[in-house]
Amino acid sequence: MKAEVLITRQVADSIVKVCFDTVEFSRLYEQDQSVQRIFRCNEDIKKGLKWFIGSKNPHEMHCNVGAYLQATESTLKIYSSLNLSFPNKEKLIITLKNLRANLIELQGQVERR
Repeated sequence: MKAEVLITRQVADSIVKVCFDTVEFSRLYEQDQSVQRIFRCNEDIKKGLKWFIGSKNPHEMHCNVGAYLQATESTLKIYSSLNLSFPNKEKLIITLKNLRANLIELQGQVERR
């Protein structure tokens, strides 16, 4: 992140949570190659950290976290409404819900800056 973005302990904690959720999602996603062929939206989730880590100011970070949140919500809707069964489906949905909650928390922390 750029120097203009003030990082408080709460923001740092939220970023760490988002990082863990992103890594967990990627790990679960990589375990099933059939899922990889079906879901191209997963790439946005896997690369989402890059959207806000390089933010230059709080407004840009807020917007970038919002974009990541939007991608997460879209992916969660796809997984939740899909009538296919695959090994990690429920774990992926839980991870996406956790990621969404942590992104909302992070966005709130950035808003307060």
